[in-house]
Amino acid sequence: MKKILELDGKQAEEILGLLKAVATAEGRLELHDIHKGTLNAIAHHLFHVEMELEHLEGVIEGAGDIIQDLELRREVLNMAGILPFLEEENKETRIDAFGHLADEFGFSKKFARELHGLCHHAIVELTICMLRPASLTASRSLAGLTLKFAEAAIHADGCRKTLERYQRYEQMDDGIFGKVLTKYYHDNDFALPGTPHAPFSNGLMYHDMHHVIQGYPTTPLGETCVLAFDGALIDQDLGKTLIAYVAQFQVGLLFDSTLPLWKNQFKPDTVMRAYERGGLCTTNFVAKGFDWSELLEQPLAEIRERFNVPLDGAIIKGPDDLWCGDMGLVGQRNSEDMVNQKMRWLQKVFTKLNVKKDD
Repeated sequence: MKKILELDGKQAEEILGLLKAVATAEGRLELHDIHKGTLNAIAHHLFHVEMELEHLEGVIEGAGDIIQDLELRREVLNMAGILPFLEEENKETRIDAFGHLADEFGFSKKFARELHGLCHHAIVELTICMLRPASLTASRSLAGLTLKFAEAAIHADGCRKTLERYQRYEQMDDGIFGKVLTKYYHDNDFALPGTPHAPFSNGLMYHDMHHVIQGYPTTPLGETCVLAFDGALIDQDLGKTLIAYVAQFQVGLLFDSTLPLWKNQFKPDTVMRAYERGGLCTTNFVAKGFDWSELLEQPLAEIRERFNVPLDGAIIKGPDDLWCGDMGLVGQRNSEDMVNQKMRWLQKVFTKLNVKKDD
C-alpha cells in the first residue's frame, strides 16, 4: 500500500495544504472549481478525512520540514504534478509552484522535468488501448503498422478457438462474466476476440476484462478510471499513474500525437474513487500470467465480491447500461469537448475499420 494511503489526519491536512498551494500558485490564483473538486475527492477517497479547504494555509515554504520521508515526498510531488493540467489557464504559473515544491523537497529541477517526462512513459502503457478509438476515428485498420505490440502480442489473423469460446459465452446466462463481456463488445461494436483481422480486440482482450470487472465504459473518463484502478492495484502512486492522461484529456494538451485530444473529461470524484477501489481490491488480476479461464464462466457479481470490487464507484452498474458509455460508439463520437487535429502519422497507416463487419 502506498504511504499516501496510510496517513493520519494531521498528515493528510498538511499534504492537502501543499496541494492547495500548487493549485493556487501559492495564493496568486483563486482555487478553481476543478481543483476544489479534486482536493475534496483526494481528501474523501484517499485520506478519508473531511475538511474545509478554505481553512488550509496553502504555503509551500517549509514543505521539506513537514514531509521528511523521501518516498512520501515523491508521492506528494507526483500527485501535485496533476494539478497544473486540470485547467487550461495559468498552467505555467502552477508549474512554477510545482517547481518550488520540488525544490523544497530537495529534488533538482531535473527531477521536475523528469516528472513531466513521465507523461510519455504513462501514455505508452495506454497508447495501445487508445489507438482503438484513433483507428475507428480514422476509419482504417492496422495494416502496415510496425508498433511492437502489433508485431508480437497481437495475432492479427485471429484464433478460431478463442472466437468459438467467446461465441459460447454469448449463449450463457445473463450475469455470467463471459456473457457480460460479450455484451461489452457488442455495445461498442467491437469484434469478438479471436476474430480475424481484429488486432485491437485480440490484443486488448485482458484490458477489456478489466473494464468489465471494474465497471467502466470505453469513454475517456472510463479509460482514466481503469488506469487509476489498475495503478492502485499494482501499488503505483496516483500522480505517476494519471498525469499524462489528465493533461491529454482534460485540457487538450498534446503529449502524444497518436492519441485523441479531449477537454473536460477528468471527474475527480469518480477517478479518485477508482483509485480507492483499486487499493481495496484483494486480487491482483493485473499480474502477468493471471488465469482468467475459469472466471469467465462464473457469475460476475460473485467474482466482484470475492475480489472486493463493490459496485459503489462503478459507472456501468446494470444490464441496461451501455459499455460504450454516454458518448455513443467509439469512432462515431461527436462532442464539443473533442479537440480537432490534423491527421497524424498513425491515422495515415490505418486502412480499414477495426470493427466487426456485417455478413
